[in-house]
Amino acid sequence: MQHILSEITSAEKRIDSSYHDLRTFAFQLCDEVMKNGTGSDIVIAPSLKGAVESALNEKNSLVDALNNSKSEIDNLESSKLKVSDLKKRLETNEKKLKDIKRVLGAIAFERAQAEDCDSRLFELLKDDVENFKLLSQKRSEGSFIASLRYRRFIKHQDNDFIRIFDILDKNKLLKTIRSERSEALISDYQKLSKKQEIIKRRLKSRQNEVDSLMNIHADDGVEELEENLKNAESSYEEACISYGLFLFDNGSKWICANTTDKCLDLMTQMLQTQRYIDSQHVFIKKCRAMILQDDYSAMINQNDKKIASLKKEISRINDQIAEIENENNALRLKIAKLESSNE
Repeated sequence: MQHILSEITSAEKRIDSSYHDLRTFAFQLCDEVMKNGTGSDIVIAPSLKGAVESALNEKNSLVDALNNSKSEIDNLESSKLKVSDLKKRLETNEKKLKDIKRVLGAIAFERAQAEDCDSRLFELLKDDVENFKLLSQKRSEGSFIASLRYRRFIKHQDNDFIRIFDILDKNKLLKTIRSERSEALISDYQKLSKKQEIIKRRLKSRQNEVDSLMNIHADDGVEELEENLKNAESSYEEACISYGLFLFDNGSKWICANTTDKCLDLMTQMLQTQRYIDSQHVFIKKCRAMILQDDYSAMINQNDKKIASLKKEISRINDQIAEIENENNALRLKIAKLESSNE
């Protein structure tokens, strides 16, 4: 019994696998017919064919929508990376500009104290120079407050030098510094400034691009589109299989001399697969019949045992009946004797 049940389970698995193969062949048959036709002028199941076309259009539409959405996300991520890169470049460039400003401001401050400095430079920085000289003088005289102010000046002199540079740049007097290093530094500053403006323009453009893409919320619907596409692909597959199976069941209506070899090969494979499935169903039916036969035989055997038991019981009861009847007969004889003696 267990062996037969195992055989049925194996056969059912083979049927499931063959059904999968049959569906695969049906899908391929539909695909071939949709691409190259049946070779016949007969229109086969227009409603099923229309369902396939509709499902395909829906699937392709979702593929395009998903690709567009992913492309927008890729563009957004790319733009974000470029914005981040431009900000780093801007920060690096700003630091270089600040270093040049500090050095040129320090040189300008030093040149403003020289006797041969440009008068325009001296006039512009006169107050700074005089305040520093006065502060240094009072410090040398031992002024505690002057010493504090001097230390604060030294501590913040980088900012003061940058301020001096900005004053000179604003008044277009950088060339009045006139030192060995200043000319090269001014040239570097101008080049970096132009580069800085270019980076700022690019950064603004990229930031606008990011803001625009963010407003579209390109990534909001990707998961939904992927889920819809998954469902559409499943619907398309089922529509193709339904049409392919109908073509297989009605092959006699459309197969002709112009039918492609691929269609014929697929029909042959489907026919062989269907026959194999049918043979497995027959095998399962026989196995189940054998199980029923065994069950019936077991039931008959059980009934025979019950009959034998009942027959034994009948024999015992018959013996009891005979014994009681004999006892009755003996009693009747006694009654008869009593009647005779009374006469």
